[in-house]
Amino acid sequence: MILRSRFVDRNAELDFLRERYNSGKAELIVLYGRRRIGKTYLLRRFLEKVSGLYLLAEENETNLEDFSLRLADYFNDPFLRENPIRSWGAFFTYLAGKSTERLVVVIDEVQYLVRADKGFLSTLQKYWDLYLSNTKVMLILCGSLVSFMEGMLSAKSPIYGRRTGAWKVNEIGFFHLLEFHPVDVETAVKAYAVFGGVPQYWADYDPEKDFWDNLRMLTLSKGAKYYDEPKYLLKEELRDVSRYLSILRAISSGYTRFGQIADGARIETKSLGKYLNVLEEMGYIRAERPVVGKGRAVYRISDAFFNFWFRFVFPRRDEIEMGFDIVEGIKAEFNDYLGFVFEDIARQFLVELNKAGKLPFRFTKIGRWWHKNEEIDLVALNEGEKKALFVEVKWKDLSEREARGVLRDLERKAELLGLKGWRKSYGLVAKEVDGKEELREEGYLTWDLNDLRGLAQT
Repeated sequence: MILRSRFVDRNAELDFLRERYNSGKAELIVLYGRRRIGKTYLLRRFLEKVSGLYLLAEENETNLEDFSLRLADYFNDPFLRENPIRSWGAFFTYLAGKSTERLVVVIDEVQYLVRADKGFLSTLQKYWDLYLSNTKVMLILCGSLVSFMEGMLSAKSPIYGRRTGAWKVNEIGFFHLLEFHPVDVETAVKAYAVFGGVPQYWADYDPEKDFWDNLRMLTLSKGAKYYDEPKYLLKEELRDVSRYLSILRAISSGYTRFGQIADGARIETKSLGKYLNVLEEMGYIRAERPVVGKGRAVYRISDAFFNFWFRFVFPRRDEIEMGFDIVEGIKAEFNDYLGFVFEDIARQFLVELNKAGKLPFRFTKIGRWWHKNEEIDLVALNEGEKKALFVEVKWKDLSEREARGVLRDLERKAELLGLKGWRKSYGLVAKEVDGKEELREEGYLTWDLNDLRGLAQT
């Protein structure tokens, strides 16, 4: 696969960086996101357009010396080449002297500099205030440890109040990911269920191979590139990962309420809260509440690959280590797993339709609803106009009779929300719906994979 095809759906990020570049003022930008999300490729693409200096920090003690050599080469400075910079203060002073004209400097994996020198950010703050803020430098600090980078943005950080912009690079949405490979929509749903919207995973996916062969190649065999990826990502940010592994395993297995997670992970409830908070701050889980009314939170794993890995790979590692092919064991459960993923894709589908004005009204809020044993997959609301859209999502082929049964039950459940006087619409998303056009003529919003394919092609 050619590298160009990996650059998908990052126009908003590029526009943000270009806008800051065109300000002509000193800019201190913090850009961050999980590993393999495409930050470095985004920054290199930006530098191709504006030119500038890219500096990659590493886990060693020679970063300052290495940066000096990069500066010497970039500015063709023979003196600096023979006399490397010895302190971060001198480094920032040098940059200030070279920034009378627009100068873009990217420092990638900045967390390694802070680990090696706890005073790095304080030094940056000092020299930003003394010199750099009065220049035309555009300094971009980039990092992959989300909790660390968000700490840099907090009020406790030395550079608080100095940054002029921040951007968290998130996963790419399902419909943009279809630009990566010419695969059919059903295969794309399966791949999304495993790899989510992480560009590097999709770049490594081989569309010439079967879906399951891709999984064997990338994660379901010993030595595969992503075989132990979640464990290594957690170890980068946490000292002891054992309890976090147990919690994520419990959530991926369906233990989503606080007490259930405590039981499933065998952790005391009084201790569980702090672990959940850490995982939520890192972006690996999210607490979800009913979109209407009050209800206890349920916890979901936000990262699709983490969710897949903890459900299907983590509990089977002994078999993988012994060289067994675990695909057949996964297939038995995979279709049920896809149902939850398809709900997320359906939500993205509705958001895209909402932006395009292709729904009965523009909603301002969307989410799941549940109470006791009743549940609605998606509820979209415009509270100001008192309009609601209720949608059920089914990862299966439905006959017209089955579809009508789902919609009748949906109308019944919608009354449980107590939205009296609201204008209500009802919808269904499935793999395939027989009689789709007839249902539409009766006022039901009905979509299947063909409609998702159509949206992806627009």
